[in-house]
Amino acid sequence: MSSAEGLWCALTDERDSWWPELVLTPEVGSVVRETWTEGGREHFADGRVTEAVPPSRLAFVWQQPEWPSPLMVRFDIRSDGERSTVTLTERGFGQLVDGDGLRAAHEEGWNFHLANLLRAAYR
Repeated sequence: MSSAEGLWCALTDERDSWWPELVLTPEVGSVVRETWTEGGREHFADGRVTEAVPPSRLAFVWQQPEWPSPLMVRFDIRSDGERSTVTLTERGFGQLVDGDGLRAAHEEGWNFHLANLLRAAYR
């Protein structure tokens, strides 16, 4: 099992190995930017890190240009001896026009990214 420190390292320092489309430095105020191509067009979401508490919490806000308000994302890492867990929370969908549809799309995306994070952490 990976320690909280191992999960933090995979989440932050080794992020390129499991989420190369995301630019993020784990320091409050630093830029967050995800870019991806969908339907032949490049898309992006920009934001800022709002919380960075190694090895237990990383939070940021991000927003696509067409969203009226940002979404808040938080990773919480907890350890109870031999076992460590990472919990992801994303909030703010109620402020968006198609919040339910976007929530479903993000849930699918997060499942993909979290599986990759865990593979990176447990190598």
